[in-house]
Amino acid sequence: DPRLIIPKLNVDVPVHFGIPLSEVMSAMNNGVAHYRISGASAFPGEIGNLVITGHSAGDIYSSNPYKYIFSGLERLENGDLIYVNYNSVRYTYKVTKQEVVEPTNTGVLIYDTDKPVLTLVTCTPLGTSRYRLLVTAEQISPSTDTAKEAPTDDSTVDHVENAEIGVNAEHNSTSQRGNSVDTPA
Repeated sequence: DPRLIIPKLNVDVPVHFGIPLSEVMSAMNNGVAHYRISGASAFPGEIGNLVITGHSAGDIYSSNPYKYIFSGLERLENGDLIYVNYNSVRYTYKVTKQEVVEPTNTGVLIYDTDKPVLTLVTCTPLGTSRYRLLVTAEQISPSTDTAKEAPTDDSTVDHVENAEIGVNAEHNSTSQRGNSVDTPA
């Protein structure tokens, strides 16, 4: 089963891969969601940015068991390990950076890299959707020597303009504005 494991935070959660932006919200009712946008469309083991989003806080009345799954993400430090199980392979990533950005700053997910990279995304501060916390990690195992580039012309990649990174619908209950996505994080 595809899973995201963060030992330091005692997180072991299902990952739903290749989710269209329009379905990220519902996917996060059952774990965390990997979504693909143009320029950040990698799967585990591919060169490029693999983006996974999850809740950090949600409606206290919600029965979603994953509404707080990323609530401790800010405790991750450089050097901490993150594991992603995908297609019967365990990928190991080492945290290299943390940053807080505006929700509309999708450009931070898109950058040139010659390595497989993982970015975890959630809303911050806890209980709000004001900003997005991004935790970035580089793949250290299996060896990246044979990693292939993520496809750039894939029709399943969402092309976004004026999108938001993980909008928290439970705190920002409006909407899908343009290409923004109601993704409580």
